[in-house]
Amino acid sequence: MPPTAVASPPPVIATPSTSRASASSPAGAPPSPRRIIRMPRASAALAAVILLVSLVQFRGSVLLGDGPFDVRELVRSLFTVDQPVLLPIVLVAVLVGGGLAERVLGARRLLVAFMGGGLATSVAGLLIGAVESAVLPGLPLNSEVFTGAPPIAALLVVAMTASGFVGALWRRRVRWASAVIALTLFLYSASASDLYTLLALPVGLALGLLLGGRPVTLRVHRSSHHETRVLLAALTAVTAVGPVVATLWGSGAGLLSVYGWLSYDPLTVVDGQVCVVGSELLACSPAGWSTGPLQANAGWIAALPLAVLLVASWGILRGRRGALGIAIAVNLLVFAGMMYVFAVTEPDTLAALAVTRDADAASAVWQILVGVAVGALVPLAVAVTLFVFRRAARIGSAPGARSLFLGTVGLAGVGTFVTSLVGTMAFSHHFSPEPGAGAVLRATVLRLVPPSLLPSESIAFVPVTGWAQALWYLPSAVFWAVCVVASVRFVLSPGSAAHAGDRARARAVLERGGGGALSFMTTWTGNAYWFAPGVDAAIAYRVRGRIAVTLGGAFGRDRTDPGVARAFVDFCGERGWTPVFYSVDDAESATLDELGWRRTQVAEEARLDPATWTPAGKKRQDVRTATHRAAREGVRAEWTRWSELSFRDRAQIREISEAWVADKTIPEMEFTLGGVEQMTDPAVRLMIARDAQHRVVAVTSWIPVYAASLVQGYALDVMRRRHDAMNGVMEFVIGAVVERLRGEGCAVLSLSGSPLAFHRDEVDAESDAVERFLRQLSVLLEPAYGFRSLANFKKKFQPEFAPMWMVYPDPAQLPAVGLALMRCYAPGLTVARAARLAAGLRASAREKAAAAG
Repeated sequence: MPPTAVASPPPVIATPSTSRASASSPAGAPPSPRRIIRMPRASAALAAVILLVSLVQFRGSVLLGDGPFDVRELVRSLFTVDQPVLLPIVLVAVLVGGGLAERVLGARRLLVAFMGGGLATSVAGLLIGAVESAVLPGLPLNSEVFTGAPPIAALLVVAMTASGFVGALWRRRVRWASAVIALTLFLYSASASDLYTLLALPVGLALGLLLGGRPVTLRVHRSSHHETRVLLAALTAVTAVGPVVATLWGSGAGLLSVYGWLSYDPLTVVDGQVCVVGSELLACSPAGWSTGPLQANAGWIAALPLAVLLVASWGILRGRRGALGIAIAVNLLVFAGMMYVFAVTEPDTLAALAVTRDADAASAVWQILVGVAVGALVPLAVAVTLFVFRRAARIGSAPGARSLFLGTVGLAGVGTFVTSLVGTMAFSHHFSPEPGAGAVLRATVLRLVPPSLLPSESIAFVPVTGWAQALWYLPSAVFWAVCVVASVRFVLSPGSAAHAGDRARARAVLERGGGGALSFMTTWTGNAYWFAPGVDAAIAYRVRGRIAVTLGGAFGRDRTDPGVARAFVDFCGERGWTPVFYSVDDAESATLDELGWRRTQVAEEARLDPATWTPAGKKRQDVRTATHRAAREGVRAEWTRWSELSFRDRAQIREISEAWVADKTIPEMEFTLGGVEQMTDPAVRLMIARDAQHRVVAVTSWIPVYAASLVQGYALDVMRRRHDAMNGVMEFVIGAVVERLRGEGCAVLSLSGSPLAFHRDEVDAESDAVERFLRQLSVLLEPAYGFRSLANFKKKFQPEFAPMWMVYPDPAQLPAVGLALMRCYAPGLTVARAARLAAGLRASAREKAAAAG
């Protein structure tokens, strides 16, 4: 009997347009309306109570009790919003955030967290506030605490409690977001209620543990490149938004409330005379009857540097190295400016401290000193953090774009300086007192600083006419506006990324002429490109040290031309590089034979023929079993693209990927190993598995294989699943892909190569030093990445295995080649980090061996 006679039900494949209606029920019945419309009743009840109590409060009534330590007053504070403008925001937060938490915790635990956690936070806040007032009056921490915790603090308790009941990715995100909100409010706003938002974090963690959530550990979970960029972008955004919070809502009592000076212009008008608040030289008359700012909107100029930081934070999120550099530079400038303020104001402040005998006045002086010092250290700490984790932003900038940005900013700076200097000299009589040349020069140096940030002690003359005011305010406004525009163009323009034009050209070459199964990986970021002169072919490569490592062989219509490889070797030789052709198949390796170089196997590609492959046969029993089980449990496969997925689906895929990365003991690898970022390409197809509850439980991504301007098949890239997905879900998904590609008439289905994994298990005596080194590296990485386990998994499908080769000129360069390969897979890897990594991997392998024994 032929193999095809063994029957097996085909995998159930749902298209994006039909899967949503049927995936929620194992039997294919329409989902229950109650499941679709699941009202968060407890959250809605909390929102209603908050609305009612707040409205009563606005009318001037007191609902319960009067004493600050009365329990009824503490309960009332949990449901009271004091400011009408904040009431809609709090209600939305309760309905949305509380509703999501209710789905995780349930109504009863939600109410326990809100009420019980809120009361615990209130009691802790009152006690700490009393100690703070008695012991630490000189530290600017927050306004005096005299009421209970507000609703926002109780919501943070709920969020932190719920974080103990979700997966690793959302647990980390919820906790980071809650910490960012609490710390931003406490440091920058520092109102009485902001102490409660800070205390809500540990209270929520403890309550989550008591209610049965996951225990809190001090272990730092490894993040993917994307998640690291999210955290760095959030940190940068906080340094941009925090000063605005301090300016608009700050109490003036926080550690970073010094940034609330942003909107206060030291120039004011008293009885028609321009003077400087806090200055001895240009002091305002205390007997004046008419006073007001010289320019009421001058404070908004100080928001322009913060806008640059916001643009940089968005660029960091997109992986742009130039954006990270801008964020570091701006934070260092803020640090330098704050140190200047500290140096200018410190003598007078210390003098005031020496002569004052009043305890309250001394406390105020100490708060100024501490606030300025801490305000200077924060941007320095942010700059250092961004520098330490700079490798998370891997997309460089095109030299032309970088030069244009630096030239634009430099020209704007020089133009501002010259215009201010010449203009002030020409209109010196429009200032009071009329400045000399030295005073003008010293003041012009500060013209790039927003005027509201100038210390009063540094101002030697003031503008008294309209022309003088224009020379005082406009230069910094124009300069920073130019910086904002230049940053947007530099950071957010796709064409300003390094090799952006080359990448588009290389992709066109690939789509016209095709290449090997891995050739689409050449379109990923991080590669440089060489285009063969006179023929339609290109090679993607990465230079690490003096080694140029190619990603596969040549691609394009003329990729088999023997002269292409020779020309690339000459190109590398002219630059002092040693070329290494990595992960080339037999056909590509044959075109390199005339070089006379050595070659060694580095992987094996698993290939299936969609037209003839079938799950029949004893050795493919696992595939059939998985297909049957998926049908019983209501698991469906869906062939789709990233752009066709909902926001919820994308979040679930990121969660699955982040959980996978968090379990690794080494950084997320790249080069020939893709991730979620590579899934977003419109040409990449996804086959996802959904369970009966419509959750995404597994995802695979498939990169196209081109030939003669057509897609002739797909190659497997990413393959990840939830830890609680059904056994065999990956076998089911790949079987579904085979059925799909057979229906589309594709001729190629590649399960790709397993890096550093080999079909042969023994090392023969003729293996050279390179192969022995790679096999040792494979054994070392196996506990972390499971390359051999992956290769064994692919054997379940009984594919054809084809060797993939590394072609190199000189075995004597083995150490440099090995380090270059590791740095291609793990960018930024140094020898010292590699040694620590190897030690950690060996320890992990011993632990797993001991556990297995």
